[in-house]
Amino acid sequence: MLLKRASRSNPEVGYVVVQNVSGSTITAGYSAAFDTGASVDGVRVSRPGTTRLQSFAGVADSDIANNSYGLVQVYGYRSSALIWSSTGSSVAGDNLTVVASQWGLQPATVGGVTKSWGFLCEAVAASSSSPYQTTAAVFIRAL
Repeated sequence: MLLKRASRSNPEVGYVVVQNVSGSTITAGYSAAFDTGASVDGVRVSRPGTTRLQSFAGVADSDIANNSYGLVQVYGYRSSALIWSSTGSSVAGDNLTVVASQWGLQPATVGGVTKSWGFLCEAVAASSSSPYQTTAAVFIRAL
């Protein structure tokens, strides 16, 4: 785990090293989940699936090619992450949950059985299409 040295002027962030086994590149800002299959080792990640919603690993810091190693951010402020949203607006402070079979996080305005992996740091406007993709500033807490 890589933890940035604490300072008063920059936000604290944390990263873990992972191996992308998704079959495609994980783009910077995309969410990843730890592999929970037969080859589970705490390093392998891929696209979150319906059986891996609670194994959120973090948000890719930069592009990670298939079968390569890279960093995912597990804690702290991130200026841009992929967000899946719906027709309703979301506001700063809304919880973020993992989206099954997608690379993004989803704002959730109500409580439930899904774990919150962070929160929005800015509002996400409504759209006529549902769901739609956008990017937004977030705070991640996947530890």
